[in-house]
Amino acid sequence: MGKILTGHNNCDIFDEILSENESIINGVIDFNRKKSKQNNTLSSCVKYMDSAIENENAIGISFGFHNIKFNEELSNTKIRYITTELAKAIDNNSVDDVRKIKKEYGNTKEFAKAKDFLNKKCKDVWNVFDNKNNRLKIPAEAMKTLGITNQPSLDFLLNDSLRFYEKDNGTTTVDIINSILDNINIYYTFSDIYSYLKISNKKNNYKLNFKTTKYFIKKLDFDEKKLLDLGIKQETISQALNNLSVLDKLKYLFKNKVCCKLNIS
Repeated sequence: MGKILTGHNNCDIFDEILSENESIINGVIDFNRKKSKQNNTLSSCVKYMDSAIENENAIGISFGFHNIKFNEELSNTKIRYITTELAKAIDNNSVDDVRKIKKEYGNTKEFAKAKDFLNKKCKDVWNVFDNKNNRLKIPAEAMKTLGITNQPSLDFLLNDSLRFYEKDNGTTTVDIINSILDNINIYYTFSDIYSYLKISNKKNNYKLNFKTTKYFIKKLDFDEKKLLDLGIKQETISQALNNLSVLDKLKYLFKNKVCCKLNIS
């Protein structure tokens, strides 16, 4: 991924990553661009799936495979009905309609599957990567009532970079973080990202490289404790400091060495 970024300072980091590395990205979001343009509402996604199921059934009958469902997402009639009704309610941003459907079907396994389907599809319909420069108008109240979101998870956005690309001493993770913060349709703050990285380090023991550490030194206002809480080793911090300006290095040393001795907060 580091090679992808070379010489592409003005490009969208996610477009590069997704186009060249789809094989390593977990399939939480449907990035089929053509389908995204066709299905600009959740209701149209359900209709699309209905057509696909009908075609699959026709193929099954033609080849003698009766009662076989190739597509499992909406293969059940009850699931399709609940999904259709929820999709219409979301498209209309109707909190009341979502609540009515939840009250009637909320404890069923079909409702859970319908919700899961719509949670995936809303990330396609209101795709934060396709609309990075224009604020999306989403049916926020109805989506919140159902408990779905068009926001990709931080695990989706950062996990692969932490797993694969910190080892190459590149800036991939930093580029992704900056792209998250610059995207007007992604609502994560730097504090959210920091909290995610703390938890992720405890679970997976990822090692941030010195370039990522250099970035965090400045973003965290030269706070050594916060760096150590990310699992960054002293030697990595030292390497990062050697790549900072003399002024920034002095800021770090004063805050963490001199202030500690003088008990200055």
